Amino acid sequence: MPKSGTDREARRAASKAVKQAERAQKQARKLASSLPEPARSKLGRAATAERRRIVILKRDADRMPFAVRRAAKRSSSRLERVAVRYGSAGGRASSAGSSRRGSSAKAIERQRTQVEQPSKMAILSGVRTIFTTITTPTDQERARKTAKERLRRMERRN
Repeated sequence: MPKSGTDREARRAASKAVKQAERAQKQARKLASSLPEPARSKLGRAATAERRRIVILKRDADRMPFAVRRAAKRSSSRLERVAVRYGSAGGRASSAGSSRRGSSAKAIERQRTQVEQPSKMAILSGVRTIFTTITTPTDQERARKTAKERLRRMERRN
């Protein structure tokens, strides 16, 4: 029996939803790696559980595309909720409404960016401090320089 255009569209939508769920799962794993330990393990477990579901969904995509699409979207949103809960938002939904704006993977990626920002800032501030200590002249060097400048001014006047 030939498959209709509607079937193809449903299968395409299902495979697209599964791919988005896979991306969300990948971003959740990345977010977990940048979190402190209690949150890391909880988010890691959630990502692993969703990964198992996604593998099963991938197999069933041809047989029941509508159910697969719905389940994949549900899986993405679960991952997003867990990411918001354990991410830098501290339980507040800093990416509230992100599902309406786009994919869950993007929302989880934003959470990861927020989590990594303080550590990046600390590193950058340390580098700046080291650079400043290296390039800032000591009092002795500054005194030498001003003495040279005074000497030059005196020589110019004479």
